[in-house]
Amino acid sequence: LTLGKLLCTAVMNEGKQTSYLPSYGSEVRGGTANCHVVISSSQIFSPYVDDPHWIIILNQLSFERFGDCLRPGGLAVLNTSLAEPGDWADTRDVTLLPIPATETAVEMGSIVVANVLMLGAFLRACRVCEAETVREAIGELLSGRKSDQIEINLQALETGMQLAAEAVSKT
Repeated sequence: LTLGKLLCTAVMNEGKQTSYLPSYGSEVRGGTANCHVVISSSQIFSPYVDDPHWIIILNQLSFERFGDCLRPGGLAVLNTSLAEPGDWADTRDVTLLPIPATETAVEMGSIVVANVLMLGAFLRACRVCEAETVREAIGELLSGRKSDQIEINLQALETGMQLAAEAVSKT
């Protein structure tokens, strides 16, 4: 959900239209959560996305639930630390960007930045907004009581962009 908020804040700060529709599992903390984000240069009429151009998936349960929603020609950024795609991308007309986000976040010293690693990978692959705008959004959303988390999140964003560049160069 934080990933979605960061992305929406960044694209809004660039003057684009955006909507954010979060959904929490019944457990809330520790349960499943997802969000629909719509980005447009014109008015948005519905915040719901039924055939996305892109999906960012952080775990196996979300992969099983949302993986088949991706439209042909779309991009799936997948946290391969917690989700196994098998031959999923081979059987569909989609691009898979595998990012070991959780294990990389642990190596960085904070598992909670896995989402920002994934956002960095997504930005490198799709360029829906400028990385600098996302850096500013991180500072904006994490100000106050979470300000001690700004620096590691900025590092995670950069690391995610680098992981995506490495993954693309291998294909």
